Amino acid sequence: MSISHKIAVIGSGASGFYTALNVLKHKPATHVHIFEKNPNPFGLVRYGVAPDHPEVKNCIDSFNELSESPNFQYFGNVEVGNNGSTIGLKEMHEKYNAVVYAYGANAPNIPRIAGSDHPGVIDSFSFVNWYNGHPKFKDLNVPLEKVKNVAIVGNGNVAIDIIRILLADPKHWEKTDISDIALEKLRESKVEHVSVVARRGVLESKFTNKELRELLELEGVKFQGWNKEEMMKQIEDTKLDRINKRRISLLDKNYEKDGFKTWDIKYLHDPIGVKVKNNELLEDLICKRNKVVKSESGDWKIENDLGINNVQCDLVITATGYKCEPLDDFEDIGIKFAGKIINNDGKIEGINNGYAVGWIRTGATGNINSTYVDSTLVSDMIINDLKNDNEFKSGIDRELKNAIDWSSWEKIHEYEVLKGKEEGKPMKKISFDEMLSLVKRD
Repeated sequence: MSISHKIAVIGSGASGFYTALNVLKHKPATHVHIFEKNPNPFGLVRYGVAPDHPEVKNCIDSFNELSESPNFQYFGNVEVGNNGSTIGLKEMHEKYNAVVYAYGANAPNIPRIAGSDHPGVIDSFSFVNWYNGHPKFKDLNVPLEKVKNVAIVGNGNVAIDIIRILLADPKHWEKTDISDIALEKLRESKVEHVSVVARRGVLESKFTNKELRELLELEGVKFQGWNKEEMMKQIEDTKLDRINKRRISLLDKNYEKDGFKTWDIKYLHDPIGVKVKNNELLEDLICKRNKVVKSESGDWKIENDLGINNVQCDLVITATGYKCEPLDDFEDIGIKFAGKIINNDGKIEGINNGYAVGWIRTGATGNINSTYVDSTLVSDMIINDLKNDNEFKSGIDRELKNAIDWSSWEKIHEYEVLKGKEEGKPMKKISFDEMLSLVKRD
C-alpha cells in the first residue's frame, strides 16, 4: 500500500516554491508544507527585486498555482530551527519524510573596510530591503537629503539597481511598489553623483549588459566614463567573448551622453577605509590602487601598486553580495555549515532526509533562472529518494499559534493591492503588524 509522503520546506523564496511546484507536479499526492518566519511569502522576490523590474516578479503567478493543490499548506509567521522558535529541527526531521532547507542568504556580506561600522556606511542588504518596504528596515537612516556624492563598493546588478534608485527622477518610482518612506527620501535627495568602486577590472565585472544598458539609457543621467586606459593592454591581449565585447562597447558608446546627474566606474580601486566628516556622513572612501599585470604563465592578474586614491563621497553603500547563516539547531542535529550547508548535489551530508536548495546550498550566487534549475535538480532527487521510503510521517500535527495560512495571506495581498490601486501603484506593502492585525483570529 502506498503512503502519502510529507515534505517540509523551510523558506518561502523562489527556491522553496520551485521545489514545491516540481514535487507536486510529479507526485501530486505528496503533502508539501512551506514554513516561513515572516507572515508573507516570496523572500527576495518581494523584497530584493528593484521596484521598476516587475517582470522579474512574474514567477509569483506560478507560485500562486500551489494553492490549487489540496496537499499544499503554508505556515507563515512561524520560526523554525532557531533559539525560541516555534519548531525545532529535530521535530521537523522526525515528522517529515524530507526536510528541504531553502531559506537562502539572510545577511549582508560586508567587506573589510576600516570604519565600516560608521552610520555613513550602509550595506546593500539593508538598503535594498529599505527601499522595497521590508518592515524590519523601515527605520534605516538613509540621509539622502544631506548627501551629494555616493560611492558603491561592488559592481554587480544590485549596484546598478542602487544607482537607478539614487539618480532616477523620483517620478520614475511613483507608479511602482517602492516604499513610501524611500520615495519621500528620494524626493528630498541631494545626490548628484555616484561612483562604482571595483577592486578588479572591466573583464571581471559582475553586472549584466542588460542592466548596464538600462542604466545608460536612463533619462537625465550621464555616464562620465571609466578608466579604460589602465586595462588596455589586458583588453588588447585577451580574446574577448561576446559579453565582454558588448560591455566595453556600451561603456564607450555612452560616454558623452548628457545628463543632470552623473555616475562613473572606478575599476582597480580596492577600498580599505573611510574618512569621516561627522557622526552621520563621510568625506572620502580610501582605496588602494590596483593594476593588471601579465604573469610569466601568460595570465593576467591583479596587483596592488601601493598607491592610494580617495573617492569623494558623503555615503558609502557596500554591494558585495549576501551571505548565508546557519540555524541555531544545526549543530544539535549534525548539519555541517561552512558559508552554506555542506551537501552533495543537494543531499545534506550526514542527514538521511535532509536537502538544501538555492543559495543555502550553493552560496549567494545566481539569479531566478539559476534558482529554477537548481530547484528542479534537487526536487528530482527528492522524488527519486521517496520511491524507497514507505515510512508514515505525520507532519506537524499540533496547532501553531499565530501561524498565517495561505487563505490569510491572500486576504493580506488583496488588501495591499487595493491600497496600491488607490495610489495608482501595483500594490502597497504593509507592515508585519498590519498583516497580523488584518487576519487576527478571536
